Amino acid sequence: MSDKIVKLGLGEAVKRLLSLELARMNGIHALPQQAAAERDLLFDALNEIKIDLGFDCNNDGVPDTIEIFEKSAETSCCRLIPEDMSAKPKRKRTSRRKAQK
Repeated sequence: MSDKIVKLGLGEAVKRLLSLELARMNGIHALPQQAAAERDLLFDALNEIKIDLGFDCNNDGVPDTIEIFEKSAETSCCRLIPEDMSAKPKRKRTSRRKAQK
């Protein structure tokens, strides 16, 4: 099965997808149906990579949905939060005065 796996960098996939989208928007595809099929394949491949994101803009303890990206872009109301707050490393704080003594 490993001989059927193609290794593709995430950046390369995004670069190709952007290239296809820009060409589509500018109407310069020689084979529009083939380009659309390639675009769909790239989206499918990229969607295999899952990103865990946490949004809780109204502080109700329930994560918000993907639509929050659009809302946040309009209002700047939300920020990403770590999925597990306890997993965030705690920094030891020292004062500069103590360090200088």
